[in-house]
Amino acid sequence: RRLYFDTHALVCLLEEKGFTTQQSEVIVSALVKIMNTNLDMIYKDMVTKVQQEIALQQVMSHIAGVKKDMIILEKSEFSALRSENEKIKLELQQIKKQVTDEITKVRADNKLNLNLEKSRVKELVS
Repeated sequence: RRLYFDTHALVCLLEEKGFTTQQSEVIVSALVKIMNTNLDMIYKDMVTKVQQEIALQQVMSHIAGVKKDMIILEKSEFSALRSENEKIKLELQQIKKQVTDEITKVRADNKLNLNLEKSRVKELVS
């Protein structure tokens, strides 16, 4: 593991400040152990670039699968809606035809009744 400071220079600095060589070396050794422990904890939580790319590919694959499923569902739902719409159109045309027939029948009955009433009135007048 690489350290980004000069341990020997730190030992010399501590000696200049009044520590013995043995005390300085113990302090620097303890600092190095602490730093290594901290770095180990940090590295444990990190992933490598390869692991990250694999995870990204897995996520992208999952997203593609979900998109495909959504397109299939959308198409099948669209077809179901289209067929239901066609059924409703047919029912509406049948109802329209029934209403038209009913109107024609009522008109014919009314004309017949009116003609009968006219005939009756003419007979009464004559």
